Amino acid sequence: MYAKDWFAYQGDIELELWMAPKVIDLQYMTCLPCDENFFCAPGSQNGIKIILFVSPLSCQKNADKDHLSGCLVHEITHHIVRDISQATVFSMKRKKDLDVPMWIEEGLCQLIQSEVHPYLYHKLSEDIAKTTRWYDFEELWNDLSSCTDTTTAYLQAYKETKTFIETKGKMELIRLLYLNRTHDVNWNNLPYGENNA
Repeated sequence: MYAKDWFAYQGDIELELWMAPKVIDLQYMTCLPCDENFFCAPGSQNGIKIILFVSPLSCQKNADKDHLSGCLVHEITHHIVRDISQATVFSMKRKKDLDVPMWIEEGLCQLIQSEVHPYLYHKLSEDIAKTTRWYDFEELWNDLSSCTDTTTAYLQAYKETKTFIETKGKMELIRLLYLNRTHDVNWNNLPYGENNA
């Protein structure tokens, strides 16, 4: 499994795949608003890790094997990051609890997804080059979908996580995720990118 190898994760991850017939069904399954661009989501029930996704029969994007593989690895990465860091699944509480910032978790998910789905890598690179206004990092700590411009929020999460890994190394970020278990990491002390406001 690509995501496990990326993190050198030795544990077992048991996942259930739940397929929604249509996007509207995914909305009911996740209790979140889902539009036509919403293809997959992580979840859990009674301690079981779940990946919810829209059926390839009703979702043109998920019918593309590369796209669906990218979406699934993105959601698997959410579960691995949470296993390694013991971060709360309640992303709106991350800042209050000084837990792993969501921009790091989402950034990792997109980075690994872009390695599995190369088209995404090129699209993200083009979008970064065109973007001139970024969020303050305080606004990216909790759930990124609460940002006014979610596209920019997710793009910035990818950009900053990629930059961190390029400058400090993948193993350093993984080390910090493990340190999060004991709360011996101060996420406020991370070196942030140049365009953080």
